[in-house]
Amino acid sequence: MKKFLGIGLLTMVTFSAFSQMSAETEKLLKEQRKLEVNIDTSWRVGGLANINFSQVYLSNWAGGGQNAISTQGILSLFANYVKGNSSWDNSIDLAYGVIKQGEAKSAPWFKNDDRIELNSKVGKKASEKWYYSGLVNFRTQFNYGYSKVGDTVQISNFMAPGYSIVALGMDYKPSEDFTFFVAPVTSKMTFVTDDYLSGIGAFGLDSGDVFRSEVGGYVKLGLLKKSPLKMEGVIFKTNLTLFSNYSNGPENIDVTWETLTNVKLNKYMTISLSTYLIYDHDVDIARYNSDGSVRYYQDSKGDNVLGSDGSFVQVRGPVMQFKEAWSVGFAYKF
Repeated sequence: MKKFLGIGLLTMVTFSAFSQMSAETEKLLKEQRKLEVNIDTSWRVGGLANINFSQVYLSNWAGGGQNAISTQGILSLFANYVKGNSSWDNSIDLAYGVIKQGEAKSAPWFKNDDRIELNSKVGKKASEKWYYSGLVNFRTQFNYGYSKVGDTVQISNFMAPGYSIVALGMDYKPSEDFTFFVAPVTSKMTFVTDDYLSGIGAFGLDSGDVFRSEVGGYVKLGLLKKSPLKMEGVIFKTNLTLFSNYSNGPENIDVTWETLTNVKLNKYMTISLSTYLIYDHDVDIARYNSDGSVRYYQDSKGDNVLGSDGSFVQVRGPVMQFKEAWSVGFAYKF
C-alpha cells in the first residue's frame, strides 16, 4: 500500500512540476513571439567590400616595360527601409586606388581611382508601384588629382568638384531590385573649393566663384541584381542619371553611368569589373594626341593657333569621360 502511495505521490509531484514547466515554457514562448512581433524587420541592409592588389615584376625582359604595383579598395553599402506606405533608401559608395611604376624608390604613387558618393531617397506610396519621392545625391573625391605622373599642378581635389543634387518627383519601384526616379524639379549645385581651380574657372564655374547653381529635370535608374540570368555567385549593380538645365542649353544632357559586376570565385575571392561614364557639357577637358603630346587648335593652313599671350592654344572642350577597371582580389559581402 505504501508502495502505491509513494508512486501516486511521485506521479502527482512530477505532473505538477511538468505542468509548471509547461506554463513557464508557454510564457517564455509568448514573450518571445511578442519580441519577434516588436522587432522591426522593415530594414534591408548590406554591402560589399572589395580589396585588390596586383604586381608586375620584370628582370632583363627583352620585350621592355616597367615594374608596377597597384592596389584598389571599393566599399558599397546600402540601408533600405520599407514599412506601410513609406520607403527610405540610402547608399554610400567609396573607391580609392593607386599605382606605382618603375624600380626607383622615389617613384611616386599615382592615383587611378577616387570616388565618394552618397544617396538618400524618401518616398510615400502613391499607388501599388509608384511613390512620391524626394532625393539627395552628393559626390566628390578624397584628394588631389593630376593629369599624369610628375605633374605638380592639380586638376581636381576634394570638393573640387563636388556635386549636390536635390530633386522632387515620382519613383517607380516594381521590385526591390529596380528603381526609376523622375524629377521635374531639381536643383544641382557644383562646388569648387580649391583656390587654384576656382581661380581658373574650372568645372564650368566663372573665375573666382566657389559654386554654381542650376535648375532642371532629373532622371535616375538603378538596378541591384543578385544572380542575373540565373548566374550563381554574380552580383550586378548599375546606376544611370540624366540632368537637363532648363535655362542654359537644355538639349545638353549631363550623364553619369556606373556599373559594378562581381563574380564570386570562392568564399572570399572575386573578379570585379567596374565602369564609370561621365558627360558634363559645362566641363572643358584638355585634349592630347595619342603620343601624349598637347593638341593645339590649328588654322586652315595646319599651323598652330596663337593666343593673346603669344602661346599656342590647347584644344579644350566637353567630351565623354570613361573609366574601366578589372581586378581580382578579396571581397566580402554582407
